[in-house]
Amino acid sequence: PQSLKKTSRLCILDEDVPGGASAYIFQQLQTQYNIYSLLDAAPVFISAKAHRPAYGSDGDYFSKPNADDVYEVLYAIMQESNPQRFQ
Repeated sequence: PQSLKKTSRLCILDEDVPGGASAYIFQQLQTQYNIYSLLDAAPVFISAKAHRPAYGSDGDYFSKPNADDVYEVLYAIMQESNPQRFQ
């Protein structure tokens, strides 16, 4: 909650399907700390794709969030909060 007070932004990264563990994490944060009142923007969730991945590590790059996905989402959050600095 301390970092939310500083940034007013929330991003939850989860390797599970949409609505899985990320929804649980958000629900727990909201129930215990009432974080929604601290947010200036809607929370962002980065999760795996909603499909059955290939067996083993073959499908990880396309199924789970990779570094490129995470970078794009986090950069968009920073750009929204400070468009002059993050163009």
